Amino acid sequence: MNIIKIKNVEIGKGIPKICIPLTGKNREEIIEEMEIVKKSNPDLIEWRVDFFEESDNPERVCEMLGTINDSFKQIPVLFTFRTKEEGGEKSIMSEDYVKLLKEVSERRLADIVDVQVFWYGEKSEDFIKELKETGAVVLASSHHFEGTPSVREMSDALYTMENRGADIVKLAVMPQSGKDVCALLEATMERKEHSNKPRITMSMGQSGMLSRICGELTGSCVTFASGKQASAPGQIKADELKKVLGDIHDILK
Repeated sequence: MNIIKIKNVEIGKGIPKICIPLTGKNREEIIEEMEIVKKSNPDLIEWRVDFFEESDNPERVCEMLGTINDSFKQIPVLFTFRTKEEGGEKSIMSEDYVKLLKEVSERRLADIVDVQVFWYGEKSEDFIKELKETGAVVLASSHHFEGTPSVREMSDALYTMENRGADIVKLAVMPQSGKDVCALLEATMERKEHSNKPRITMSMGQSGMLSRICGELTGSCVTFASGKQASAPGQIKADELKKVLGDIHDILK
């Protein structure tokens, strides 16, 4: 797998990196949350701006993002507006979505920017190119909260996101059975055989928890853990996850 180095973190190398989301609704909640998250010493931070009450105000968003950066120093920050259509807190017009992500990228306030490739559509390739020209690392994402597509459909989705120019690709699905979890792992390993691009995959919910801990084997390079609260179903507490990932790494050596 290609290695992407951001600050002091090497994504795609060794133990899957732990990312903790910030989901506070306002500045006070986020600052309180940051103090809790710091104690877990995560590899990355994700700011889920769709939880933020002032997400429709780009200036307030940039101010808050600046505070997050100042607080976490050498820890990379992933900027994410997860739309209602893909399991997030709010809907947003596509033009406002583009404006917000461009503003954050041009001001170099986020190390990684999440782009919902299939939600945004065919123009996502040009959009990703524009964001990368600002120096941002782009993570292309796709979320299926209603179920789990077939192995072929998931593999094709990862392939499409890779080909649209993203630096990292992410696929999250909701399992209805153990077979669905295995299908997600199979699709992940299939792309591992055919692509060196860093990928993140997960099967959500309690039954999909296995997918969050076996990335070193399957080729998923980042896993999301809960801080003060989870941002998606099935997230494991960061401290517990770190121990499990370390134990698996020792077994695989």
